[in-house]
Amino acid sequence: MAEVGVGFERPELNSEPLAGSVKSYDKHVFLLWGLASDWPEDPFDGQHEGTLPVRLSKAIKAEKQIKSKVRVSLVEATSTSEEGCVLVFPDYIRCDIGRDGTGIPELVRYLTGDQSAGSSVQDIEDAFAFVCAHTKRDERCGHCGPRLVESATRLVKTGAAPAMQVRKCSHVGGHKYAGNIIIYSGKASKDDGHWYGYATPDNLQTILTGRALRSHLWRGRLGISESAAVAERKRQVFLNLLPGLGLVVLIGIGSYAWLRRRKS
Repeated sequence: MAEVGVGFERPELNSEPLAGSVKSYDKHVFLLWGLASDWPEDPFDGQHEGTLPVRLSKAIKAEKQIKSKVRVSLVEATSTSEEGCVLVFPDYIRCDIGRDGTGIPELVRYLTGDQSAGSSVQDIEDAFAFVCAHTKRDERCGHCGPRLVESATRLVKTGAAPAMQVRKCSHVGGHKYAGNIIIYSGKASKDDGHWYGYATPDNLQTILTGRALRSHLWRGRLGISESAAVAERKRQVFLNLLPGLGLVVLIGIGSYAWLRRRKS
């Protein structure tokens, strides 16, 4: 497929409203595993039985004591020593389940709320930007994702964006919205897990700095429903209009007062 069909100039960019395009979830589990370019089309499919992603996903789904809606994704491991580590948001914890998966039961107990689980659980403070770069799932993500990671890393290093880890992640849904980015802003964040679509190198800085929050690039966030995301976006549009409406009202009042003076 030509670059125009998968890149940042493709016709479908900015063609649809994005708010409400994220299915509701409460926790996001990221497994550090392999390279994004090597991930199969669906690494959680049963045909890959026995692999760490499948074993982790099946264990979480099978545990009925987990009351929250858990989303599981992959993150590219930057070294073999990272493989088998899991990041959980919005908890901001890191858990080493091992490349052999021996720590999966402990992680599952943690997700049920069992406070006794946690010998390998560590707190993390960093902010993260997860960029979908799942090459074998969709060409658009495979083209846009790595380029956005490069651009975001450069923005962070130069101080043009807040300090954060920029990582490649697997399919998050919405290929047509590529580039897709999820921002977890840090442990002290009031609301978190903001999703963005139609990301390009040109608008990337507004996403990383939070200026695109609930803008036309915003898809939703962790912990709310699709309809709630739409409502938040509509509210933001209204708030954006208020300064202009206030100016119109002031002009109207001024014009009315001027006309009254002329008539008197």
